[in-house]
Amino acid sequence: MTTANSCKLTHCWVNEIDLKAIGDQVGTPVFIYSEAQILKNVGRIQDAAKAVGLDSRVELYVPFFPNSNPHVLKPLQQMGVGLLLQLPSEYRILREYGFDKFIVSPGHVSDEEIGFWDQAGYPTFLSSLDEVAYSLRTNAPTISARIDSLDSGKPGIKYSELKRLSDLLEQHGRELECFEVYCGSGNSRDEMISVIEKQFEIFKTHFPHAKSINFAGGHGFVYEAWDESTKHFDWNEYFKALREIADRMEIPDHVKFLFEPARDVLADTGALLLGVKRNVITNAVGSLVVTDGSRMLMPSAQLRDRRHNVVFLDADMKEIPLADDADGVSAALRGRSILRHDYILPGEYRVPSGVDADSHLVILDVGAYCATQHMEFLNIPPAAEVLVDAAGTAHVVTSRGDDLDKWRNLLAEKKELKR
Repeated sequence: MTTANSCKLTHCWVNEIDLKAIGDQVGTPVFIYSEAQILKNVGRIQDAAKAVGLDSRVELYVPFFPNSNPHVLKPLQQMGVGLLLQLPSEYRILREYGFDKFIVSPGHVSDEEIGFWDQAGYPTFLSSLDEVAYSLRTNAPTISARIDSLDSGKPGIKYSELKRLSDLLEQHGRELECFEVYCGSGNSRDEMISVIEKQFEIFKTHFPHAKSINFAGGHGFVYEAWDESTKHFDWNEYFKALREIADRMEIPDHVKFLFEPARDVLADTGALLLGVKRNVITNAVGSLVVTDGSRMLMPSAQLRDRRHNVVFLDADMKEIPLADDADGVSAALRGRSILRHDYILPGEYRVPSGVDADSHLVILDVGAYCATQHMEFLNIPPAAEVLVDAAGTAHVVTSRGDDLDKWRNLLAEKKELKR
């Protein structure tokens, strides 16, 4: 028999907030976000850039769609971080909430939408030669392009088309303002470093007068890890390599470097608190923990076979640790609907022996690609969302959907909870 395991939440921001007060006042399921963690994650990236003298050249634009709640993303403004948009509707709602620093990467769009973004005046990364040609014909204020250098099938001008793009610009006497290079998602530090030279070669060969290079996203995040330093992308080593390669390839100092970090900034800023509704059920098929959650609340976990870390809590929201390696039972985390596949996370999790119908569980690292993906299928109402500010005060920022509501209810103003 092994020694008792230490509490897993000890070094996590979730351990610092009053989960019981949130559960009592808001109920479950509820997504909870940490403003302090968002600021910490952005600071980690900015400090890494500053350490190698790139702070004046590095600009961050967090994609809006992975967590499309303006209240949650508001802390980015004080750090000078912009947002990446895809749709005019995103622009309209964010302007209402005071955001004004954007880049736009819309996929393939109509001429009308290109005109909308040209009038808005933000860098828009066009994904085909036809779209660029339209912007040139209409004398757009700036021209930027999205390059799919992997020929992945995603929107983007293909690597083999870059000479044609360069010639098209030259015919109109124009230069590319910026180009974005898509290189896949979930990449390790070494994988991201390996493509830096290719991106700089595109600059030197085809667009040597571009004012900036957008390295986009794709920076990996390790959901299975508990330690924060292991979860996050290694920006220190990445920026060291970027600086060395930029100097060696003589990239002009005035060229800015743009990045679109999503998971690395957002993932561990969120947690999903659920209620356990029955004692653990064991039948001929296996064991189940029945919850008031659903895969409809965050379908990306099942779609991507992503195993988020889970912690079980007692009725007072205190962690229930596993006593030893033999403690408890392995069980699947069941959602509330009758759907055969309504499991919140893939696979089974070790459930401590003390878990019962008065318990709760918290799923970690759900700040990206979770609440924003809520599906209306099976009439599962959206969960409430709570933002805990840097001072530790919790605010409801999205009200819970009622029994007839299948959409998120974004509040006009955040609402402070009683202590």
